[in-house]
Amino acid sequence: MKLGIKAMRYFPAAGCMNFGCLPAGSTVDLATVLDGSPQQLPFTPETADLAEEWTYDTGGRSSLAQFSAEIRANREQYRDVLQLLTGRRFLFEVETIEGRKYIIGSPGYPPTFTWSDRVSGISKSAFSINISCRSLHGVLFGA
Repeated sequence: MKLGIKAMRYFPAAGCMNFGCLPAGSTVDLATVLDGSPQQLPFTPETADLAEEWTYDTGGRSSLAQFSAEIRANREQYRDVLQLLTGRRFLFEVETIEGRKYIIGSPGYPPTFTWSDRVSGISKSAFSINISCRSLHGVLFGA
């Protein structure tokens, strides 16, 4: 089995039906809930990481989903896109090499998108992107 993340797409939460009341681990057919098509944001594949942590406290059970990656190649052409995604309501779809799709966020639980411009050592320059979402439904699966 091949492992790894091959694509990350974003789409406006406003153009999406609310599917935030689904049970944990539900599958969502994006074609039926989206108005328009997701846009791809290229990243350096070996830097991508997707994690989900479930916790239980006095408020009940909740999930924290996080995606991080770096944009190294042609990075300056994506600065405007990163600015667009910051502080606005977008949902994200992460696709693995084997074709499994994970949806981070929903209109009822929009994720937070942050990015930074980093220069490390003498040979590395990258935009670091981070997506996080706390929700009751956790990461949903795309059909």
